[in-house]
Amino acid sequence: MQNSSHYSALSSWVLLIAKAIDDYGLDSAELFARAGLDHARLKDPLARFQATAVQRLWRIAAEATQDPCFGLTVASFWHPTTLHALGYSWLASSNLAEAFDCTFRYTRIVNTASQGLLKLEVTAEHYRVIVGRSEVFPNPANAQVDAAVAMLLIMCRVAYGPRFRLQQVSFRHEAPADTRRFDELFQAPVLFSAPQDSLWIDPDLVQEPLATANPELVRINDRIVTDYLAQLDRGDLGMRVRSRLIEHLPGGQFGEAEIASSLNVSQRSLQRKLREQGMTFKQLVEDTRRDLGLHYVREPQYSFNEIAFLLGFTEPANFSRAFKRWHGKTPSQFRREALS
Repeated sequence: MQNSSHYSALSSWVLLIAKAIDDYGLDSAELFARAGLDHARLKDPLARFQATAVQRLWRIAAEATQDPCFGLTVASFWHPTTLHALGYSWLASSNLAEAFDCTFRYTRIVNTASQGLLKLEVTAEHYRVIVGRSEVFPNPANAQVDAAVAMLLIMCRVAYGPRFRLQQVSFRHEAPADTRRFDELFQAPVLFSAPQDSLWIDPDLVQEPLATANPELVRINDRIVTDYLAQLDRGDLGMRVRSRLIEHLPGGQFGEAEIASSLNVSQRSLQRKLREQGMTFKQLVEDTRRDLGLHYVREPQYSFNEIAFLLGFTEPANFSRAFKRWHGKTPSQFRREALS
């Protein structure tokens, strides 16, 4: 059995459970105590709770409320700060596909045991976000999965607008005696006893530009998230390097020696530790530039000269060649198609 004592969940996520419990007229402090959690720590938005104790809380709360739709109630209290800076990165993304990509990359901020929780399956007919229960240890309760799926739907509606519609949604657990709350919330076919927990979305819809898009906010929040995760897991050197790159790219001072110095390690030590994690400094620079460049090119207020500077390229032509290598199109071709 895996040792899960070091896994933790973000306070602002656990706060939703407390709000839902209180909404039923129950005493959330009492249920927290039964689960072995300190209710007073909810006042600290950056506090973290042991994941196994949070799992106990989910089960205790679901039993105490006697409501098979408890997870949906929890999701209804969602706020952008629930996911730390990740929530604001979601709202500022160019489209829902980018928002989901950001969530896939940084889901550990909510629960350190949940890396790989969300998976993606894309075909010509659907864009399917799968919640992989088996990727989380200990395995989540049904109410927790319901809350995660419902929260993703709510986030899509907040970012896209009221016209957002799912193709369908599926859950592995059996249908409750009364499915009306599921039907009212999802407003799409809801399948129970399905092979996987998942949201099915029109693939064209996730590519539509969002009115709330702001690539500068994405860059800032991306740095906040990577800084937070780097502090949370000091062993994740790749995340720490990415955080420094986001900070130093615009100034052009992002050489391997400069980044190593900013992390208080030698250049040789940086190379060795990255190699042990299966990555290189050059790869991290390339990945960071590619991700940020995509955000900037989608926003017409940035000229290509400005984007080249923000990504640390000495010449706009160098940026153009790199972008074509990443995406198969020049920046101008990509922007023209995105705007059309």
